[in-house]
Amino acid sequence: MSIKRKKRYPFCKNIQIGKDKKLFTRVIMYRLTEKQLRERMKKQVYTESKKGITYSQKSKPLAGMSLYVTNTPWEIVPMEQIHDFYSLRWQVETIFKTWKSLFQIHHWQNIKQDRLECHVYGKLIAIFLCSSIMFKMRQLILQKKQQELSEYKSIGMIQDHLHILYQTIQQNIQEVTKILIRLFHLLQKNGRKSHRYDKKTVFDILGVIYEYNGLRKPKKTA
Repeated sequence: MSIKRKKRYPFCKNIQIGKDKKLFTRVIMYRLTEKQLRERMKKQVYTESKKGITYSQKSKPLAGMSLYVTNTPWEIVPMEQIHDFYSLRWQVETIFKTWKSLFQIHHWQNIKQDRLECHVYGKLIAIFLCSSIMFKMRQLILQKKQQELSEYKSIGMIQDHLHILYQTIQQNIQEVTKILIRLFHLLQKNGRKSHRYDKKTVFDILGVIYEYNGLRKPKKTA
């Protein structure tokens, strides 16, 4: 398939896939910007030099394109929004990277199985508490202050308060509310997501209205 410069992008074509049972899908093609193309070519050079992978001459011209295949109807997701919605899938990866970075769940010592299981369960409980508090705080701060929280910043600050919460529960459980209120104000002040360059956040993609905070200029909504 040849890619002509005069073709408009994004470009969409309906196709059928499957040998026995046909599935009606759409193929959406995006042309990368010059900046995106430079970044992708840089990654290809790194992959070829460090990992010993050689890209064919036929595949290199396709580096300037991104292809998506979906069976989602156009009425639900127009082709202009496919790229943005596809990027949301990386939010799962972002959460796991946050857990890995802050809780060091990939580092284990050579210890007995019983002790290891206690260690694993302890970390999972800490992750559950921090994530639950973070998502609830993010919802409250969006509702009350129209601000977007950073998952990484917020979970890190909540993690720092876990010991205080534990001590408060042991001594006076009625004081837990005060700790959570203090944490709410701390997250509102220091946990907001940075908006840099032209990269969209989850709230931008989903069309959530919030108070903008960052370096790039907010785009006007139609």
